[in-house]
Amino acid sequence: MPELALYKVKLLDEFEAREDDWSFGHFERRLTRVKPAANYQDAKGIIKAAHLANNWPNTVKRYLLSNYRAHGNVSSELTETFMQVLASLTPQEMKDWQLPQVNQSA
Repeated sequence: MPELALYKVKLLDEFEAREDDWSFGHFERRLTRVKPAANYQDAKGIIKAAHLANNWPNTVKRYLLSNYRAHGNVSSELTETFMQVLASLTPQEMKDWQLPQVNQSA
């Protein structure tokens, strides 16, 4: 897997260190301030790359779960990543995020 651009690493590091209740929208807006030509599609690519790199787990989780909570789903390009994140959640995290219990065998 190719290395992430420095601005992406810095963005991911910034959000991984945050302890507030930020959402996917905060991440996307920050990305457009760091890289004005970027948009929400770029943010999704960064999240997917972060997950594939097995880094920034809190950022990946919060981005996906806050997106799901806002929209009731995630985009098709993030579905596999989302399902992997869901599978890693504890019952308490499922409750905290107000997620329905997901049948993992389906």
